[in-house]
Amino acid sequence: MAKQMCQSCGRPLKDEIRGTEADGSPSAIYCNLCYEKGSFKDPGMTIEQMQAVYVKAMQEMHFPAFIARLFAKSQLPKLTRWRSK
Repeated sequence: MAKQMCQSCGRPLKDEIRGTEADGSPSAIYCNLCYEKGSFKDPGMTIEQMQAVYVKAMQEMHFPAFIARLFAKSQLPKLTRWRSK
């Protein structure tokens, strides 16, 4: 089975880091860094801004910058939050 990931930032989605829906239930597709109480924490964020956050996080995990940028450009647009934009 493929690992489930946050459909906003690509973070591996485990039960303990799920965001919450308006009724307090766990989100099926978003993490707690991106989504809380039924809405995005930064609703005006663009995919370009998310890509910058993604690249920075990967570099902090010691991924080379070019790999981080490649993954950000190729993977984030496939996620639900960004697919229709």
